[in-house]
Amino acid sequence: MTPPIGMMGGSFGAGGPGNGPGGVGFGSETGVLRIFNESFGPNIAWLILVALIGGGLVIWLLRRAPRHNKERVGVLLWLGWLLIHIVIFSMTSGTIHPYYVVAMAPAVAALVGIGAPYIWQAYTRRTKVAWILPLSIALTTILSIIMLGYSNYWPWLMWLVMIAGGVATILTLLPLSQTKRLKQIILDLAITAGMAAPIAFSVSTVATAHSGSIPTAGPGASAMSNTNNELARAESTLVSFLLENRHGTTWLAAVNSANESAPIQLSSGQPVMAIGGFNGSDSTLTLSQFKQLVKQGKVRYYVVNSRQGKSGGPSGMGGPGGNSEILLWVKSTGSKVDYGGTQYTVYDLSAAA
Repeated sequence: MTPPIGMMGGSFGAGGPGNGPGGVGFGSETGVLRIFNESFGPNIAWLILVALIGGGLVIWLLRRAPRHNKERVGVLLWLGWLLIHIVIFSMTSGTIHPYYVVAMAPAVAALVGIGAPYIWQAYTRRTKVAWILPLSIALTTILSIIMLGYSNYWPWLMWLVMIAGGVATILTLLPLSQTKRLKQIILDLAITAGMAAPIAFSVSTVATAHSGSIPTAGPGASAMSNTNNELARAESTLVSFLLENRHGTTWLAAVNSANESAPIQLSSGQPVMAIGGFNGSDSTLTLSQFKQLVKQGKVRYYVVNSRQGKSGGPSGMGGPGGNSEILLWVKSTGSKVDYGGTQYTVYDLSAAA
């Protein structure tokens, strides 16, 4: 199994500078409504309510189905996926970027796809839960208007959603002895109210050139500046040396952080171990675990940027605990090698194995 070659851009537990869209810093305050705020909302929240309503309706309607009913099992899976992420993203403090909520998209799409037909059938078949359709349309329309109001782009789209959703909701409240033509109008208006805004935001996002590390969705959205070495390249002499002297190791080299591993990975196309995670502060390995990897021949070289501070981390920010111990052990045990360049210090750990 190929090891991961990078880390996610940030960590839940550590704070840090930065802002989301509209000046909202790292998702704003925690709370049960956080997923609908200015930072997260436009990235995922458009259809969350109808997804939850549809999923709940399916579970209730299939409550007496056989235990292994595939449709109910599927909905339980997706509801679990969605609810767990809502809780995590609502309550997590520290560094949490809006683009993380893309993890919820598969669950939202699946639940809407499965649940929407049940909501429609509950209405057209005149069941006791027919009221769920007008409720779903009204809530989704209101939520879309709120999301559109955050950026205040496309006022015409807000009016389109408001009119389509309002008319559709009113029509569903008329007596159920409706004509087939009227039902088709309700369905068309409901789809327009629910899908117009997310489709517009999706098209706008695809059409907008993004660079940097923190992409966001919607008109006028952009990413934060390129701070994570997406375009950086390592010294060519270092890459050549590591590739020529790899000798079957799993990782081309080990470094302190993902910011340091990125240039080497991008230049070589090979996995590089980031001992301290994204910024060097995570304790991903103990010293004994790292020694075991060296002994097994999975890691041979440890690369340190010559511009680092004495503590070993980028710009003098060293990782705590095991990471500091690992770096001290590397410097005391490893042999410095001349790789033909000056930007890095390379330690050969083969003798320590």
